[in-house]
Amino acid sequence: MPMTEVGAAALALVSAGAWWTWSWRRRVASHFETSDASRRPLDADGVVRGAAALHLVADTDRAVLVLHGFNDTPQSMAHFARRLHAAGYTVMVPRLPGHGRALRDMAREAHAAAWFAHVRACHAELRARHARVYLCGQSMGGALAVLQAVACPDRPALALLAPFLGMPDALQWQARLSAFSPAPYFRSTGGERSIHDPDARRQALGPGIVTSRMLRGLRQVALHAERALPRVAVPTLYLQSRHDNRIEFARAERCFAALGVTDKSAQWLEGSGHIISADYERDLVADAVIAWFARHP
Repeated sequence: MPMTEVGAAALALVSAGAWWTWSWRRRVASHFETSDASRRPLDADGVVRGAAALHLVADTDRAVLVLHGFNDTPQSMAHFARRLHAAGYTVMVPRLPGHGRALRDMAREAHAAAWFAHVRACHAELRARHARVYLCGQSMGGALAVLQAVACPDRPALALLAPFLGMPDALQWQARLSAFSPAPYFRSTGGERSIHDPDARRQALGPGIVTSRMLRGLRQVALHAERALPRVAVPTLYLQSRHDNRIEFARAERCFAALGVTDKSAQWLEGSGHIISADYERDLVADAVIAWFARHP
């Protein structure tokens, strides 16, 4: 066969493969997006119903920036936020970019740079209005809170709820390899074990679906925050369940030990999964954080 015919055949084969991949990707994306839309309907603003940001205003000079976790929504922090508000704090729980949205919006908006920028903007907004601004984060929100505390070491106190600091090797490889997959979405497994309380688990609004960009963003946030732990100078409360399905207890102990601040305290829970703000021990968690903040007025 002449070389020109070989080249034409190869080009046709490549073109057919590219068309098949594009067509397959569209079918898979449509399946995931349709299924998610039926399970998590949107409000008029394009946000999953019940997943909007929370801003509870109190008539004091004290405020708390509360950050939810990866692939979750402010709904997971709602009970915790109400408890803080009842204790006299203005509470802001922003919806991290891409979270609590349709999957197509999630794929476009959910990435590390957007999360960093949004946290900085929300923190600046609270600082402009309140003399004392505390930081609190759960899971990836805990990692973001660590980085914000390092950037602003004059904060009165920091509370970390099962912070996702560092990343297991297997998940790091999954994040790296996902960049080479043509799949638009991936299922996030294990979420059903993150909340032990069945009623609270039914109320959760996370999609259980992630993108390659999100996984790589999680890796970036978690690794940066882990490296920043020795530079934390803000008094820190660290809350973690011994039965966390996402974070090994030994890793949590190492991360707590790595915190550079001397004014720190750890409390290890026994009856919860990973999302401790919404699980069986949610009031114990709220009590502990309120008491910690009261110790650092």
